[in-house]
Amino acid sequence: MLIKQAIQIIKLLGLRRAAKMKKRHEKALPLIRGYAATTCFWTLLNVGFWDDLSAAGSLGLADYCATKGFDPHVLGSVCSYLDGIRMVDFDESTGAVRLTKRSRELLAEPRGLFELLYAYEPVFVELEPMLRGQKKYGPDVQRRTRWVGLGSGNLCRQLPYPVMIDMARRHGCKRVLDLGCGDGAFLMELASQAPTISGVGIDLDAPVVQLANQQIAAAGLSARLNAVVGDMFDVTAQSAASFGTVDCLTACDTFHEYLWNGDERVIGLLRALKSAFPKAVMVIGEFCKQSHESLRKRPTAFLEHHLFHQLTNQRIETANRWLEIFHRAGLHIREEKVFDLVGHGYFVVA
Repeated sequence: MLIKQAIQIIKLLGLRRAAKMKKRHEKALPLIRGYAATTCFWTLLNVGFWDDLSAAGSLGLADYCATKGFDPHVLGSVCSYLDGIRMVDFDESTGAVRLTKRSRELLAEPRGLFELLYAYEPVFVELEPMLRGQKKYGPDVQRRTRWVGLGSGNLCRQLPYPVMIDMARRHGCKRVLDLGCGDGAFLMELASQAPTISGVGIDLDAPVVQLANQQIAAAGLSARLNAVVGDMFDVTAQSAASFGTVDCLTACDTFHEYLWNGDERVIGLLRALKSAFPKAVMVIGEFCKQSHESLRKRPTAFLEHHLFHQLTNQRIETANRWLEIFHRAGLHIREEKVFDLVGHGYFVVA
């Protein structure tokens, strides 16, 4: 039947035109499917479906929708689509749905990529008004800070946190102040791997700080960790005592957010922190800019990551520029590790 239909199309359009059309549609499909699949993935992630399905192993959609108050037609339609692209196994006759190998893999390390993209989705929704100059990032368009914290935390657990925790332990750190702590992911990872270390996180975003303390409590770490609302730019020698005897300041992917209008604000912050905590070391993890040519040759996820930052007025610098910034702030480099492969650098400075 399909062969007959294909022959009819070729007779109508001609072999060359039919073949060209097919080839062009095949090139467009990954872009179209990427948007549809990602939006469905986000939705099910946000409502807890993926975690519920992972925990249960299998769900009956009728009962699940009744329990959650979801529309069974909408969820069934999404599951049918995801079954078509092998992200779930969905039996439409029974309503049973299960994870596939593909969805299990996406819910592992890549989960943070989906969460981080969702954090920046409002920017892409408003991209045309931003392009036309009708809206600007900041006053008119904002990213979802909660999802920045969740996505960054899940991604940083893979390499940045292990590297920084190793540095903190080897440099004898006992009490940590984590700058721009987000959802507390670094502090919790630190506490779980280094039982002798305690810490406090500081972040401007009150809802994210609340999330951090909720997660810290759920992990049973409230005796050693907590997070507070505050501005790291306001930390002074007088207020430093409120954090306890801090011997280590940590910052993972924090300072680049303040470089858009030049280096001076970050340099001033580093000087002030050194003055407030003169005996503390700083363990810093930061994105290190990769050249556009290298990303063209090997277009990793950092291509999108650079786009996120450019559109939201965040400046990523090279490892050498970070060293220059630390030097101008009067800090000395005690240790340096740069992984060009993943565009990230780690520095212990004092």
